[in-house]
Amino acid sequence: MSAGIAAVKAADYKTAFRLFVKSCDQGNPAGCFAVGTMYANGVGIQTDQQKATRYYEMGCSGGDASACADLAQTYDYKQNPTPDDKEKAAQLYAVACTGGSVLACNNLAWMYANGVGVPKNYYKALDYYKYACENGSDLGCYNLGLMSNVKNIYGIDKAKLNDADLNYLACNAGDIQGCANLGWIYTKGVGGVPKNNFYAAKYFQRACEGGNLSSCNNLGVLYQKGLGVPQNDQRALDLFSYVCSYGLQSGCDNYGIFKEKLLQTNPNYGRLFLPLDPSLR
Repeated sequence: MSAGIAAVKAADYKTAFRLFVKSCDQGNPAGCFAVGTMYANGVGIQTDQQKATRYYEMGCSGGDASACADLAQTYDYKQNPTPDDKEKAAQLYAVACTGGSVLACNNLAWMYANGVGVPKNYYKALDYYKYACENGSDLGCYNLGLMSNVKNIYGIDKAKLNDADLNYLACNAGDIQGCANLGWIYTKGVGGVPKNNFYAAKYFQRACEGGNLSSCNNLGVLYQKGLGVPQNDQRALDLFSYVCSYGLQSGCDNYGIFKEKLLQTNPNYGRLFLPLDPSLR
C-alpha cells in the first residue's frame, strides 16, 4: 500500500493502480478501497462505477470502513433510488461508522434526522453526531449544535437562530428555498458552517425535486466533479439539460461547456448526449 500511495503522490497513477490491485488481490481491504476510488473518480483509468462498486464491496467485506462508507454512497446516490437502496445505504453507513468512519457517522445521523432509509429518530441522530464530534469531526460538532439549537430554542427565542438554523427549520418544514439555501451554505461554508459537499448535495437534491432549478444546476456541478456524490457524467448532463429546457441559462452554459470537454477527451462520449435544442449543440 505504501508504494501505491507514494506513486499517487508522484502522480504516477498507472503504477499506483497496479500496486493497489496487487494489494487487493493479496487480501488487503485498503487496497481494494483504493482501486474502487480510482475507478469511481477516473484517476489514471476510465471511470467505471460498476467496477468501483465491486471493489468497494471487496474492501467492505474485508473490514475497511472507508470502503463501506463509499459503498453506502453508491446506494444512497442512485439516480432513482428505491426505499431498499436507502435502507441498504443506512445499513452500510452503520457498519462504516462502527468501523471508525466519522463521515459515515455524520451521514447516518442525517438519515435519522430526516427519516431517510431509517425511521426518523432525533435522539439517534444526536447520538451519531455526538460520536462524530467526539472523534474529531468539525461537521459532527456543528450538526450536533445545530440540532440541539433548533430543538431547544425554536419557538422560545428565535432571535438566537442564525441563518443556517433558520434555513434548516424552513427546509424541514417544506420550504424548498430553505433547502436550496442550506445546500449553498454547506457548499461555501458560510457563517461558520463547515464546508461539506455531501450535505450540500442532499439539500440541493431535495430542492431540485421541489422544482428549484438553480439547485438542480448546482447538483449537476457536484455530479460533474464528483464532489459529495459519485462522479457521474450522464447524471450531470441530464441535470444541466433539464434546467436548460426550463430556461435557466447557466444550465445551458454548463451543458455546452461540459459536452465540449467530454468530446475533446473521447469522441465516443457522443453517446451520452440526448437530442436537445439547437442552442445546446
